[in-house]
Amino acid sequence: MRMRNTISIAIFFLAVFLLAMPLQAADLTFFVGGVNPGTINYKDIKTSLDGSPIYGARLGTNFVPFFGMEHTLAFSSDFLFPHNVEGIKEAKGFVYNSNLIFNIPVKNTVPYFTVGAGLIHQYGDSNMPVGTKFAFNYGGGLKFPRLVGPLGLRFDLRGYRAGSVSNKVNLLEVSGGVLISFGK
Repeated sequence: MRMRNTISIAIFFLAVFLLAMPLQAADLTFFVGGVNPGTINYKDIKTSLDGSPIYGARLGTNFVPFFGMEHTLAFSSDFLFPHNVEGIKEAKGFVYNSNLIFNIPVKNTVPYFTVGAGLIHQYGDSNMPVGTKFAFNYGGGLKFPRLVGPLGLRFDLRGYRAGSVSNKVNLLEVSGGVLISFGK
């Protein structure tokens, strides 16, 4: 029941962002990709985490030319499954973050850089080694807007650093998706 409430709240905030965005320059991306994690110290044991598929949506709005905000909500049905931890049969998760984004339009391509903060949440069986962690992220990619009408493509490479000094996890996300452009 608790997870259902969390998903409902996330959908509500996504709807608010969609309704509140200015139409002069905005985009919505539906993406799929993968996350490649490092290790985490869990109960004083270095634990490897499996790579995971991830899928979700990114909503970006520019409030001045070249510079704006972006919000990401992503899910995984097999999120950072831990090795060396007994009793865990299911590991799911989601990522939410808000970023500043710097777009550099070059003809029909838009390279960009991004940095932001948010949450990584792992759930499923009890004793999950990651749990909920505050995370910083950084990265960049390429947007190919309006290839066919408002539709385009987008490719991202992002790094995440989550947790405290003694119990941190680093992630690398590679993703691609369909970009829908709104406004200009």
